[in-house]
Amino acid sequence: MGTEKKLTLLHKIEYGVVRTVIFLAGLLPLRCALALGAFLGWTAWSIFGIRKKIVMMNLRQAFPDRTSRELNRIGLHSYMNSGRFMLEFARQNRMGEDYISKHVTVEDPEALDVLKALSGAIIITGHFGNWELFGIVNRYKLGDVAFLVGRQSNSLVDGYINGMRSIHGIELYNRKSAVKGVLKSMKRGGYVCWLSDQDAGDSGVVVDFFGYPASTPRGAAAFSVKLGVPVVPALLVREGKGPNHRFVIGKPVFPDRNLSPEEAERKVTQQYTRQLENMITRKPELYWWAHRRWKTTGMYGSRKPKSP
Repeated sequence: MGTEKKLTLLHKIEYGVVRTVIFLAGLLPLRCALALGAFLGWTAWSIFGIRKKIVMMNLRQAFPDRTSRELNRIGLHSYMNSGRFMLEFARQNRMGEDYISKHVTVEDPEALDVLKALSGAIIITGHFGNWELFGIVNRYKLGDVAFLVGRQSNSLVDGYINGMRSIHGIELYNRKSAVKGVLKSMKRGGYVCWLSDQDAGDSGVVVDFFGYPASTPRGAAAFSVKLGVPVVPALLVREGKGPNHRFVIGKPVFPDRNLSPEEAERKVTQQYTRQLENMITRKPELYWWAHRRWKTTGMYGSRKPKSP
């Protein structure tokens, strides 16, 4: 059984900074906060060049026909969107049902009806747009929603952030509680949302993503195959520079019972990953390109490439 990491002075300072920043950001009018976030993102890209090399490598892989100037623009706007996202997150406790009704539209109402009609589903999204607001949108559109979350190394920050997430009635599962939590949610016909677009290391399922093999978390597909529930890809797409978003819902991916579990997991993973890729292609400037998505499969020269 694991033990909690001892809190250090640095952890406490970090927690104080997070609380202060979130408090101050919450005092700003919404559009001023978004403008400040965009400026911080611009600074991180244009002045400090944080992870710029990785971003440009990823973008060249995803969009080989685009010019360096076009790719640089996508990278810049990706950082500006992430800045807006962070300032929005600081105001998360204000984003209730009225806020969602005012600022979020459903791109395809029929797709939402299909999602509501499912007796339990796993909803997969990526680091796109505002992925924290995505959870809130699902909560108010679907009702019984849980979110699978990672754990911060600083337990004070982790508890504070999770408190902001759960204020809207979203149930939270972490790595330890995921199995029981997902089983419980599916049994009562609920929905479990999680992010599934980062490198999963040697334990992942290798599928194609923007023309290059990518190690992808197998959790969603494993639950889908074991429980017979669909995986539904979805994204929250920001409209312009302001607070308005579109809720974009993909087609449910059902496991193929005629395949072995391993083959079925790979097929489910590839199908929902392909849908996410197509969604991202429509608005690549809203995707967070800074993570090493193809690390395990050799994109960055650290190991030999793997094939799907």
